[in-house]
Amino acid sequence: MASVFASDRPGTDHWSIGDDPSGIATYAQAGSKYGLSFLWTALLTFPLIAANQEICDRTALATGMGLGELAAKRFQRTGKWIVGLILVVLIVANTLNIAADLVVIGSGMNLLKAGPTWVWALVAGVAISVLLVRGTFARIELILRALATVLVVYIVVAVIVTHDWLGVLEHTVVPHIELNKAYIAMLVAILGTTVSPYEFFWQSANRLEEMRDALRAAPSPKRSR
Repeated sequence: MASVFASDRPGTDHWSIGDDPSGIATYAQAGSKYGLSFLWTALLTFPLIAANQEICDRTALATGMGLGELAAKRFQRTGKWIVGLILVVLIVANTLNIAADLVVIGSGMNLLKAGPTWVWALVAGVAISVLLVRGTFARIELILRALATVLVVYIVVAVIVTHDWLGVLEHTVVPHIELNKAYIAMLVAILGTTVSPYEFFWQSANRLEEMRDALRAAPSPKRSR
C-alpha cells in the first residue's frame, strides 16, 4: 500500500515515495488484525496518490510556484481565509503525524532491544532536525533514496510468508467491507496515512528545489561565450 513511482522528464530523474513510519505501523496493524482484507485498498490508493502527486509536480514545473503560493494567487479574500483555515488544520495534522513517526521509530528500536522508545524518538527527532538545518537538499534526497531501497524487503517477506496466492489475488480485486466501527476506523487510517496532504506540498517543493538547483548549476551566458 506504500507508493513508489518515478516521473521521468528531459534532464530530470525524480522519485516520489509515501511510506513513513506511521504508515508502516498502520499497515502492520491492519494486516495483523484483518489479514488480507485490506489488500483491495492498494488498487484505490495507489492511483489516487500517483495522480495527486503528478499534478503537484506538473504545476510546480509549469508555474515555478508551490501549492501554497498557487492557492494564495488563485483565491480571493474569502477563499484565502478558507485556505488559511485548512492550512492551520494541516499544520496540526502534520505535527501529530511527525510525532507518530518519531514514536514508531522509537518503538521499532525498542523491539530490537536497543533501548527505551522515548530515547530513540528523541534521537531521531534531533538527527532529522540537524539534517534539515545543516544538510543540503541533494544530501537529504540521497539519504531518502538509500532508505527507500529497504522497501525491497516487502517483496521478499511477501514471497516467504505467503502461501495462499489465490487468496491474495481475490482480496486484491474483490473489496471486503465490514460495516462496523473498528473496520471503518482502520479504513480511514489507511486512506489518511497513504494519501497524506503533506506529501503533495512536499512533492511541489521538491520539484521547485530541483529546478533551482538546475538553474544554479547551469552555465551563465558570459561563461558560455
